[in-house]
Amino acid sequence: MAAVRDRQVTAGRRALPPRPSVRVHGLEEMLPYLMNRLAGRLNQNLAGRLRRLGYSFQEWRVLAVLAARDGMTLSQLTEAAMLPQPTLSRLAARLERRGFLKRQASARDSRFVHARLTPRGRAAYRRMWHEAVAEYRAAVSGFDAAETAALMRAMRRMIGNVGIELWVDAPGRR
Repeated sequence: MAAVRDRQVTAGRRALPPRPSVRVHGLEEMLPYLMNRLAGRLNQNLAGRLRRLGYSFQEWRVLAVLAARDGMTLSQLTEAAMLPQPTLSRLAARLERRGFLKRQASARDSRFVHARLTPRGRAAYRRMWHEAVAEYRAAVSGFDAAETAALMRAMRRMIGNVGIELWVDAPGRR
């Protein structure tokens, strides 16, 4: 019925082509698919906001992780920021050139390099944070506090079920 309505021409207006269906073998019932779509759109929206401020989405990822757990090794940061190692290495160098972080060899083992936010990096993170919060609030618009808390509990449980360690939740690990 909706497809017929989509094809109809009304009062001098050209009809829009029918919307492609996402109903492929119940795909719209697969939580990973829905989560991926949601995360992709949130990230895309946030990336646009950050670009207007002169930052990249990848810079946000790194600074946000370091703001939560400063002093991680670059290997830990690669995992926590969900970036390939070569990408993170280039990004860390760029962030260091911009004065946002400082890389430092480990005192215990020189094979490990730690990344620490600089005051300038913390200030950039705070500017980015406001944009991230605005995007998050738009996504949970209409949710009450109980619904939001239930969603967070469910997400954290799923994260644990698939074996992901949330580095930002482990401030004592250095």
